[in-house]
Amino acid sequence: MKRKTVTAALFAFALVAPTFAMADEHDHDRDRDRHEEHHHYQKGERLRAEDHRNEYVVNDWRERRLHEPPHGYHWVRNGDDYVLAAIATGVIADIALNH
Repeated sequence: MKRKTVTAALFAFALVAPTFAMADEHDHDRDRDRHEEHHHYQKGERLRAEDHRNEYVVNDWRERRLHEPPHGYHWVRNGDDYVLAAIATGVIADIALNH
């Protein structure tokens, strides 16, 4: 009896596991597509919340030939561009296009 239960559980998991993998892959594709079509920001505009996440913050600004961000600001990658935004509010102070 135990053997049938274990076999049935493994079979059920084998059917469901590919569904989870496909869902995760789909989310990555959607995120990648969103960044290929990045928003063209202007000074004074506020970064959208999804563009102001830590994964897009540029810490190696010297290597990218960007000037040092003033206290309370950081560079954020937006496609091929970089925007200098206030950390607290996301308001854009400067933009480096096609850098």
